[in-house]
Amino acid sequence: MSNMPEDTYNRLFQLIQSSENKELECREFLQYAKTNLVTETVSKFVYVEKEHRGNSGDSDYIISCNTSDETGVEAVKAYIWELKAPQCYIFEKDNENRLRPTKELFHAENQLLHYFHERKGCEQFRNEFGVTHSDNVHFGGIIIGCHARRIKGEFEADKGNKLFEKALMIRKKYLYEPLHIRIIHWDYILDLLKPPSALTRTEVEVNIPSQVLDSNKIVLESST
Repeated sequence: MSNMPEDTYNRLFQLIQSSENKELECREFLQYAKTNLVTETVSKFVYVEKEHRGNSGDSDYIISCNTSDETGVEAVKAYIWELKAPQCYIFEKDNENRLRPTKELFHAENQLLHYFHERKGCEQFRNEFGVTHSDNVHFGGIIIGCHARRIKGEFEADKGNKLFEKALMIRKKYLYEPLHIRIIHWDYILDLLKPPSALTRTEVEVNIPSQVLDSNKIVLESST
């Protein structure tokens, strides 16, 4: 990230804090964090495209790159990501003891599944992104919301925290993890852009920790 402007962190921070939908503006900052949107070691990025057009709709963000696994075997792989604004909530109140995904999260999941299915089976897509085999087209995941917008609805802090943990754990166990889909806050992207001199912030990729979460600070995954 040596070419990242000095004010990058502050600009993204302001976009996340905005009350207006800033999805498109925030998407521009992914160029500085794309290494963290790939699950394997990257030797070179081959192609990155925003709004890649397909029959079922336009994919928000697709990355292809040269990767190598633990045995040193190299391949070009593509990762498909769906984005929603940091102003979107992740879960909302269903009843006093259960949360449900917001319409924005449902929408992102549906888009991602359709776009992945279409691109995986498309030879033109694989040629465009330099991917030789359909097995090398992968889910990236969903980037949505921020720490302050985890839950839409009124709950006592401790209870809301526990309901969020449970709702996310269920969704990860039965949907995301079997398909290798990641779900990430925009705060996680922000933390990746943190200047070396900045104070450590809460790391917020959406992964359920083993410890019980407190009401004011959720440490979901460290980026360091």
